[in-house]
Amino acid sequence: MLNMLLEDQAGDVLKKFRYGRKKSLKEVSGASGLPADLLRSLEAGEIAPDLAQLESLGQALGFDGPAMAALHLHPENTPEVLPPPHFLPVRENFGGYAVWCTLLLHPEDPRRALLVDTGGGGALLLGTIRSRNLRIEGILLTHGHGDHGGGFEGAAPGLDVPVLLSRHDRPLLPEAGLYPGPLLSPSEGCRELKKRGWQVEVTEAPGHTPGSVAYSTGGGLLVGDTIFCGSAGRCYTPDDFSVLLDSIRRLVSGYPPETVIISGHGPFTTIAREKIHNPFVRVRESMV
Repeated sequence: MLNMLLEDQAGDVLKKFRYGRKKSLKEVSGASGLPADLLRSLEAGEIAPDLAQLESLGQALGFDGPAMAALHLHPENTPEVLPPPHFLPVRENFGGYAVWCTLLLHPEDPRRALLVDTGGGGALLLGTIRSRNLRIEGILLTHGHGDHGGGFEGAAPGLDVPVLLSRHDRPLLPEAGLYPGPLLSPSEGCRELKKRGWQVEVTEAPGHTPGSVAYSTGGGLLVGDTIFCGSAGRCYTPDDFSVLLDSIRRLVSGYPPETVIISGHGPFTTIAREKIHNPFVRVRESMV
């Protein structure tokens, strides 16, 4: 049974690994012993793989197949993780596609807020900001894709609101070049926010895009599309696959096991759970 509660189903993971490993269906078929037509159907989600097939494909593509199967073939193992205190996730709709943006409320004044990613700047997010009478003091973007940074100007109440976005990703987001307010790198932006009483740290996490980053604060790690529950965002190019794996490894090893991971899409999870089930964490060292 495929786990349809996840952002990526098993076939999506297989496609991403094959893309990153630069393998053709014929090559994976030869290495795994599975027919190419079967592999095509597995990747398309037309049929669910079984444990033995995932074990063979893990050997061929360099991940722990049984660990992946324990989540991707068992919906009952999907985590039900709550966000940390003072985190207010908003599930926006971007072209019919669900995406998380998160309001971080200041622990001493819950009307002060930071916004991490915008969900495209939709009505639900803007309505939440208005209904709670929030004062947005910074907009922190994990990367430059439109579903994460688009429409950020609508959430900025004035031209003094800093917007944090890596210089590497600014070409991906046309709005960035038109913003008249302070457009800062994530590292310098976090330093400025610290002067205003915010404690947010940033970790560079390239791979999904050249300038992807993750923000950590208050027991939560906001990773954009670098990590999903049981998967990861597609690497920017196949040559960036090893870069993406390095970023994921650095994130899961750099924070306590109980840290809550808030991804751009899909269920919330924890560092500990991803170490157990995520094939992008449980990679074969010989193929890294």
